[in-house]
Amino acid sequence: DLRWDDESATLIVEAERTTSDGLTYEVDSRAPELSPAVLGQTQGPDPAALEDTYEDLPDDFPLVARRLATEVTAGAGSRYDQARALQDWFREEFRYSLDVGPGHGDDAVVSFLDAREGYCEQFAGTYAAMARSLGIPARVAVGFTPGEPDEEDPNRFSVRGRNAHAWPEVWFPQVGWVPFEPTPGRGI
Repeated sequence: DLRWDDESATLIVEAERTTSDGLTYEVDSRAPELSPAVLGQTQGPDPAALEDTYEDLPDDFPLVARRLATEVTAGAGSRYDQARALQDWFREEFRYSLDVGPGHGDDAVVSFLDAREGYCEQFAGTYAAMARSLGIPARVAVGFTPGEPDEEDPNRFSVRGRNAHAWPEVWFPQVGWVPFEPTPGRGI
């Protein structure tokens, strides 16, 4: 009893079930082949609905995060160059660790930027917020890494709970949402 919500691109377990534990299902998927050359040349306005939702930040979003986003992407010409510079900065300057406390909000962003270590949720959320501070539509996606390939069928993968992951996505005109991976040693 699963359903697909096309608008949010989400696979949903029916509300009557209190848990999805024990469920198994098969998903056929295809990953688009996007090149830096194509992404670097996209241009055009963003739809107003995207700007209202995916560029929005609270008025009190930390100034330190805004400044860092501007510094990290200085000299980056295109949206792709900015998104890539931000991704590479996290991957090179931060460390993946599960030994950090959970947290949400502005204080958590500043703490993460100061500590320079965390797990995928913190990388994805901070990346998306910093991208938004640059006027780039961004969101956080939650799902799974590809999992482990089946030894008998290389086109089949086993995806388990330990493959849960969060990553940011950036909107590109004429292309759509494109995933980025700021979390060192994880994900796509």
